[in-house]
Amino acid sequence: MYQIGKITNTHGIKGEVKIYSLSDFDRFLVGHEIYTLNKNDKTVFEIEQVRMHKGMYIVKFKGYDNINDILPYKGLFVYSDEEIEDQLEDDDYHYEDVIGKDVILENNEVIGKAVSLIEVPQGHLLEIEKLDGKKVLVPFIKEFIGEIDDQSIVIKPIEGLL
Repeated sequence: MYQIGKITNTHGIKGEVKIYSLSDFDRFLVGHEIYTLNKNDKTVFEIEQVRMHKGMYIVKFKGYDNINDILPYKGLFVYSDEEIEDQLEDDDYHYEDVIGKDVILENNEVIGKAVSLIEVPQGHLLEIEKLDGKKVLVPFIKEFIGEIDDQSIVIKPIEGLL
């Protein structure tokens, strides 16, 4: 299960939604299935139409033909089970492979947890919640990010970064 986006709002009255993508890959393709999870309820959608508008995906799901059909899904994350591992470069990671991991320094000192990846025009920033509750942003580039394994992310901060 890969978290690939978030339904941010409806678009028009014909059942279309705006989706903010959390994936660097084109996951919103006509005919593909994606789904939402709401408590214990999984709803599967087949993509009928898709287009880009102002940096957001405008998606129409098959069988959802008016705004009232789609309103309950506003604000929910969308997921895909489609494997795209073969498309990842050695230093690329899925969003869910980073979030929630311990963040440690090169000397193995735990400084906090990775809570978010923020996309900016220059790339991505890793948001870290430090042990004292403060949040810091670290550029998600090889100069600052070391090894990432199943439990942790090693960072290589410069003086004053944290």
